[in-house]
Amino acid sequence: MDGADPREGADPLDGAAVADDAGAAEWRPAIWHSLPRVHQPGWSGPGLRRARAELAAAAPLTSLAEVRLLQDRLARVAGAGAFLLQAGDCAEPFGPEAVLASRRKHALIGRMSVLISDRTGLPVVTAARIAGQFAKPRSQPTEIVDGRHLPSFRGLLVNGAEPTAAARQERASRLVDGYATAAGVFAELRRLAGADPAEHGVTVRRDGAWRHRGLWTSHEALVLDYEEPLTRRDEQTGRWYLASTHLPWIGYRTGAPDGAHVSFLAGVANPVACKVGPETDPEDLVRTCERLDPLGVPGRLTLISRQGAALVRDRLPRLVAAVRRAGRPVTWMCDPMHGNTVRADGGRKTRHYGDIVDELRGFFAVLARFGQWPGGVQLEVAAEPVAECRGGPGAEPADPDLGYRSLCDPRLNDAQSLGLAATIADLLAAAVAARPDPAAALASIR
Repeated sequence: MDGADPREGADPLDGAAVADDAGAAEWRPAIWHSLPRVHQPGWSGPGLRRARAELAAAAPLTSLAEVRLLQDRLARVAGAGAFLLQAGDCAEPFGPEAVLASRRKHALIGRMSVLISDRTGLPVVTAARIAGQFAKPRSQPTEIVDGRHLPSFRGLLVNGAEPTAAARQERASRLVDGYATAAGVFAELRRLAGADPAEHGVTVRRDGAWRHRGLWTSHEALVLDYEEPLTRRDEQTGRWYLASTHLPWIGYRTGAPDGAHVSFLAGVANPVACKVGPETDPEDLVRTCERLDPLGVPGRLTLISRQGAALVRDRLPRLVAAVRRAGRPVTWMCDPMHGNTVRADGGRKTRHYGDIVDELRGFFAVLARFGQWPGGVQLEVAAEPVAECRGGPGAEPADPDLGYRSLCDPRLNDAQSLGLAATIADLLAAAVAARPDPAAALASIR
């Protein structure tokens, strides 16, 4: 549903930006309705208005206080005093399976973060692609499965994964199902984290050892009919915040500076991230930075580079140079997964461990060349014994198809994830040795 916005009658959440007494446009959650937008579902059936109303009446999953605490953590990352590890599924499942997976993700990401802290002496802020990573943009609207043309699977928030025409129909009722799963995952993550906010979602050193509890939630804020109704206004401050997640990001395909996704996330108090790739225009990127972080607040904006191993050393420098020249205080992260997806024999997607490592090395080298802090990585990990990515630590099964369980793109298994964490730690240790004083670095971007 790109462009036109057919709706089923009046929606209490509809209406774009309105003007205040001074005549200036005031941001509202529905601002995106009048803007160019891509990769939005073409909902069928009468359920959209009902689903949006249910989400608008639902309990918020996050709070402004949590969002602000995360931004404080990310300000430390921006100042070269910490590192952000973000990991999880390409596309999450629904129901009890998602809750069970959240326990495994919490354990694996905790092990990875402690390993990095042990080797570098840095706190690691931990976020997961979790409790909302239910939708995916697709490069093609249809795909061929067993010789049949079907609508592409776009994540369980939109349609079903089963290769049938009925399952692939886009249904707005899935928005409510997604919220129910997210609420269950949030509850489990809060149980795992404990009650001490000072230690939530970051490694801390106690009694000579690093330890970890808690994950911040993050997902691609792709389906705006899900995100908008879950936006809340804090009664005390009047600030709007996204109550569906702590750290939303804008995907590579939806990052146009004047588009719906950038305009929507420009108005929320959450820290936000935006993916950039080999075709990102440097001038457009600077405009996106200005839209998302006009005040230049450390920790507000993270740029996630996903170039591919073959292009990172060629394409990333021009983006880093443009952002630095414009004086934008962003945090740079690396997604070494999405630019390295290939088709294996038989047509199934895979990624080669060596390519993932190579892109990480290229990312760290480019940031070092420009004197910028390599602030984090975003990975797709299974936290279970899969065989979706090729190579790296651990033995591969004789039949890789037996170890492929992802709903969408290939993920790292535990051995590969921990091996990659060790490589990241080594690269980061070199960056730590070369960094400026963290306090001075943070002061310089304020």
